[in-house]
Amino acid sequence: MAYVSEPETNGVIERFWKTLKKQVLEGRIYQTLDDLRKALREFVDLYNRHWRLEKLGGHTPEETRQAWLSRQAA
Repeated sequence: MAYVSEPETNGVIERFWKTLKKQVLEGRIYQTLDDLRKALREFVDLYNRHWRLEKLGGHTPEETRQAWLSRQAA
């Protein structure tokens, strides 16, 4: 979702979709819909907990979210 006066936010999600497609979809055949759902859940968990992103200052999405939540609670 792009925010007013922040068109770059759309680029962030577009990059995520590109990464997801390359990591989960391209070159793979899933036997069942449940197999695909499992692969998607595993990728999202891996991405959120372990991928360190330059855009987030070398932090994972989960670390960034927790820091944001802490600032909101303060």
